[in-house]
Amino acid sequence: MSQIFLIPVDDSETALRPVSWVVRNLSTWREPPAIHLLNVQASLPRDVSRFINAGAIRDFHLETGINVLTKARDPLVAAGLLPELHVLMGEAAPTITEFADLHGCSQILLGTRGHTGILGTLLGSVATKVVHLSNVPVLLIRQAAPSH
Repeated sequence: MSQIFLIPVDDSETALRPVSWVVRNLSTWREPPAIHLLNVQASLPRDVSRFINAGAIRDFHLETGINVLTKARDPLVAAGLLPELHVLMGEAAPTITEFADLHGCSQILLGTRGHTGILGTLLGSVATKVVHLSNVPVLLIRQAAPSH
């Protein structure tokens, strides 16, 4: 049975690390993984809906999300994978873990900056929250330290 990977993506370079990792390791798997790319858009304050209709807000979130996902999709497609693209609204960590459960994902792949200790605690990273909420394994992919 093929693996089903969920790769949450925002507009940071960090979020693209799992995409590069998948492409680099593609030849090591018997079957290529199925990939879901997910962008979670933060909900706008309710007051905004008094001035802008719900359809325009939905279109804005969808367009913004697809633009972000395209950066992650293109290298996967070039490697022969056909990821499914998803844009949802909500709080990032619970939305990511609920999506993984609903879509039978075998693993969540997250890019991380690698902050630890007090800095990581103060930042309250999405990765940390996903690790705590997830019912499936989470692979954190951080950039290797530069060699001197």
